[in-house]
Amino acid sequence: MKKTILLSLFLLFNVLAQAQQLLVSSTYAAQQGRSSEEISPSVLVKNSSTRTMELRWERVRNNMPQGWDAVVCDKQCYNTLVDSKIFTLAPGESVSDFRVLFRPNGIEGIGNVEIKIYEVRNPSNTVTVAFSGSAQQSGGNSSFSGSAPSIYPNPAVDHIQIQDGSEVKFLEIYNVVGRKIEDFTVNNGTGKYDVSELPRGMYMVRMLDRNRNIIRTQRISKYNP
Repeated sequence: MKKTILLSLFLLFNVLAQAQQLLVSSTYAAQQGRSSEEISPSVLVKNSSTRTMELRWERVRNNMPQGWDAVVCDKQCYNTLVDSKIFTLAPGESVSDFRVLFRPNGIEGIGNVEIKIYEVRNPSNTVTVAFSGSAQQSGGNSSFSGSAPSIYPNPAVDHIQIQDGSEVKFLEIYNVVGRKIEDFTVNNGTGKYDVSELPRGMYMVRMLDRNRNIIRTQRISKYNP
């Protein structure tokens, strides 16, 4: 009986050790940039074991504005049609910038791609990472004319307001993984909009015109005293 218990503990220890050998620095990565530039949130992926790992990544979710492209990069970058690839990491080797490369192609918005990374020989050794890229207009292409609207206060505690927002008719608030969590109708660019129930963290606010065209996207912080 004692030998059986010891063997079971040994096997359990090995299983737990296996689960820790694929290390990823974060389960989400977000970056903001210009709509005319590439945006590339990244994480570190490391093989902390003493053996070579054959890893596969797969796109499990792909949600982007129409006109955007996104490619995945491990040790190299692939084209937009590649949704899965195998790569190898030697013992102790890491990819410091495993990333999704968003190409907004001049279009404002927020793109989200979820990538599952797992060991081919041990599929339970799996991590899913959410990548989010937010693009603002770099000038010249927005339908908005006049002073650029902005959100204040920033950080916000219990409400937000719009400055120079006479053409803003809707507000949309997204979390760091690109899920829309609030949607407000704006009356004449005035008023206070309740964000008191939002958890502390970073958010993206889209300011839209009457046709729901994006005027501006702004990053804000939510602070809970």
